[in-house]
Amino acid sequence: MNVIEELEKRIKSLTSHIEQSTNQIKDDDSGEKKLSLIVRASAELSIEKNEFLRRKYQFKLKKLKEKDIRSLLDDEKTKEEIRERNYFKYQAKRIQRDKSKTSQEIDHALIIIDELPEGFKLEDKDLFHIGHRSHELFLEIHSDLDDDLIEIKNEFLELVGDHFNDTNIDLKILNYRIPLLILQLQVLVKNIKENIEEENMKDFKGLPRFHDWWVHELWTSHQAYMGFFKWKQIILNMFVTAEQKESFEVIFKNWILVKRILNVKGESAYFYNNAFDQLIHKYSELEDEYNENNLSSLEDIVSKITKKEDFATVSKDHNIITPYMQFKIDKALELENGSKRS
Repeated sequence: MNVIEELEKRIKSLTSHIEQSTNQIKDDDSGEKKLSLIVRASAELSIEKNEFLRRKYQFKLKKLKEKDIRSLLDDEKTKEEIRERNYFKYQAKRIQRDKSKTSQEIDHALIIIDELPEGFKLEDKDLFHIGHRSHELFLEIHSDLDDDLIEIKNEFLELVGDHFNDTNIDLKILNYRIPLLILQLQVLVKNIKENIEEENMKDFKGLPRFHDWWVHELWTSHQAYMGFFKWKQIILNMFVTAEQKESFEVIFKNWILVKRILNVKGESAYFYNNAFDQLIHKYSELEDEYNENNLSSLEDIVSKITKKEDFATVSKDHNIITPYMQFKIDKALELENGSKRS
């Protein structure tokens, strides 16, 4: 019998003796069963002594149980830490052996693992989900461009250096995506130059400059949105094929996403944002406008354009029930029908 069980047994016995002595005194007080003075005094002394011992044993029991629980919790914590450590230690091997996924899905998940910052962990299901979304959002890069990608990535990592801290360490997850985005836009810019040569047009002088305040005020200003909208239309008109335009749409969405992430991070991401801007200008000839007169001039132009726009119009493919919303509705119906059957 362990110590806890022994103490519980003693407390139970003492409680029984206390109740017995208490009942004796109650009977004496009511006159139901009179006690001699000696027996009465003995009963009172017994209650006092047993109460003292019971409190003493209850205190010991409480401490032992707390210690026992802490020990149990520490053991569970240690076991959980070991399980978690092994889960991530063998994650790549486990994903490679996953028979429920295609080889392409596995490759995409493994790429995400390689891109994660040190100390940043994701569960298997999240890796597959992000890998799938990443594949949808980003265009493929042919193997003959691998050397170009490595060159851009190395240059980018050199520019961002060791400026990371607790507030911006999560930016490292973009360390692969930004060079890839730069390379994708570089390929498209080459397409533009080829189109210009074939049509015997004037020399290409780079993409039109964007305004940083468009990024900063994108979801708070019609002017910012309209500036981006018209700017993107100008670039799209430089392409000839539908495939080129679709590729730029994907690149544009990802570029905006990255710029917004960096903008939200504020000052802690300035070094990172600047490295991105430097390289996308160097390799893809995209840069922001920094001449104040030009900024003011185009702001006036955009303002006039905005006044002429009809903001009541919607996309030609407009549908209030989006494909994702339809997915959610179908899921809700499945759950409702399932609960009715059960």
